[in-house]
Amino acid sequence: MSAFLGHIHYWLYHKIGRVVEREQLIFQKAEEMCGATAEELQSQVWQIYGQPLPDTELGELIDHTNIHGWLQRQITIAETREAAFIKELVDTCGGAAQDIVLSAYAEHGKLCGEHAKAQGKYDGQRAAGIYQAVNDYVLNGMPCDQGDVVTVNEDDKVLWEGETCLQERNWTKAGVDKAFMKECYQKWFAGFVKALNPIFAYSQAADTLKGSPVNRHQIVKEA
Repeated sequence: MSAFLGHIHYWLYHKIGRVVEREQLIFQKAEEMCGATAEELQSQVWQIYGQPLPDTELGELIDHTNIHGWLQRQITIAETREAAFIKELVDTCGGAAQDIVLSAYAEHGKLCGEHAKAQGKYDGQRAAGIYQAVNDYVLNGMPCDQGDVVTVNEDDKVLWEGETCLQERNWTKAGVDKAFMKECYQKWFAGFVKALNPIFAYSQAADTLKGSPVNRHQIVKEA
């Protein structure tokens, strides 16, 4: 095991793994809907982007001579491969495929929220604690890429914003509809927050929904 592998590397590796989990959940739901077609589409995408990383120890996989570069590449591959599979699925199966993708995102968010709650290390009674958990689970680039800024940080509400969506560059590579992918992520966030504490809810702030170039998100305690 390399002496250079630290907490931040495992933190990122686990977040990459959750994208792979979600991709597999989408595939399972797609296979139930369209059988061999889902397998064919997955095979096509894997031929381009490679198969997901095996579930094994990070030290056995990572390039110890270029840790940062290896992690960045795996983020790009995982997000682009998932988006490419979603694009192929929706292009082939239409609205029914959109429904199962949205369902998979919501379900995966819920599963991750339940996992976070079971860890017992997040203050799920405060919006700030839930926001911390979200950031520990969602893959949002490398730590040096972070562009989100918290503008409200209260016990009952956290609001954060950013001018860029870091996943968009990989969605562009895959050619998937960006508006649909943002809707998928909203489903994931909503499922995560409700699972961690059902008295809180995630939503996009109103000005974002009106077309503001700045993405604004909030976690709010419901009355």
